[in-house]
Amino acid sequence: MTYINKRKDAGMKMSLVGIVINLILFIGKLISGLVAGSVAMTADAINNLSDFASAIVILISFYFSSRPSDREHPFGHARFEYVASAIVSMIIVFLGFQLGFSSIRKIINPVLINPDIFFYLVLIVSIILKSYLYVRYRREAKKLDSPVLLASAKDSLTDVIASSSLLIAILIGQITNKSVDGYAGIVVSIFIVYTGISILFKTSNRLLGVKADKKFRNKIKEFILDFDGIYGIHDLIIHDYGGQNYFASAHVEVNAAHDIKLIHELIDHIEREIDFKFKIQMVLHMDPIDLNDHKTERIEAKLLEIIKQIDDNISMHDLRIMEDKNRDKLIFDLKAHSGCKLTNQEIRQKIADKMEQIAPKYACYIDIDRNYEVDTVKVPFDPELTDQLQNENN
Repeated sequence: MTYINKRKDAGMKMSLVGIVINLILFIGKLISGLVAGSVAMTADAINNLSDFASAIVILISFYFSSRPSDREHPFGHARFEYVASAIVSMIIVFLGFQLGFSSIRKIINPVLINPDIFFYLVLIVSIILKSYLYVRYRREAKKLDSPVLLASAKDSLTDVIASSSLLIAILIGQITNKSVDGYAGIVVSIFIVYTGISILFKTSNRLLGVKADKKFRNKIKEFILDFDGIYGIHDLIIHDYGGQNYFASAHVEVNAAHDIKLIHELIDHIEREIDFKFKIQMVLHMDPIDLNDHKTERIEAKLLEIIKQIDDNISMHDLRIMEDKNRDKLIFDLKAHSGCKLTNQEIRQKIADKMEQIAPKYACYIDIDRNYEVDTVKVPFDPELTDQLQNENN
């Protein structure tokens, strides 16, 4: 059985557990709420009905998200889970507002409820079962990397808090002989709406595309750099298509003096190993570097010194020198990290001004990006070469 099928089976089984538990809780809360005349309990029953519907949506989402790629969807259907998670979150928000309006009416027209032993028993059982669902949903969500199960886990935790708040409020009402049912409903509705909105925002981020986890990125970079013949890595981009379905690309620095066929074999081998170890379809681009080009080393050392003076949040890679009859061209890429406050034009101008002072024979052509991974260099440059560039131009 493939990983996708195992994932589908695990997700659908978890969905069925949620369907059964939420249906039982809906029936129990609806009966006890109507008998006791509690708007908060009845609203909580409707909330469980929405959870029942959400579990069905999750069941369907796991079925569709496990479908293989096709002509229209070459990267698979796993992101269907994000759509399902958004649907679940909107249902949660809608029911939260409905509960809030009902609770306000209850506050305006308070009625003291008379709960029986069945009422309290239903609430206690609800807290226990929802706590169980929270633990199960959360564990499966982490194991399957499932946003829709994580959304259900958070919803279950909110239900635990809501039912606990309702139980406390009813007990206070019985002790003080005052109706606090409406106020309890307001508290429950706030929890429900907050949970729904937070789930919707997180799901939207996943749909729009977010940066992969830093530890995950570092593992991939370290894995690549461990191969002999790789001297650096940069521009690592990881695309997440849901359900642990990843596509990635990166630039790796290799020795320009080595046989191109051997380097190509090495790159292919690394791509296969990444697919085997991380389940990532990786495409690596070769950047040849001349390890014996001391002129380039001196220029790079000086450029790195200049960049450090301008802003510590900027790194450099892919330096190339193109000779020209008028002025030689320095072509290189910069990575402006999140802490860099300078604009691209300001960065270019500051570097150009500095180079004009120390090495006017060179013209800088700079490509600046702000979305790729941190440049990682494996081979250090000799710091004694730093000042030699200026001496050559004097």
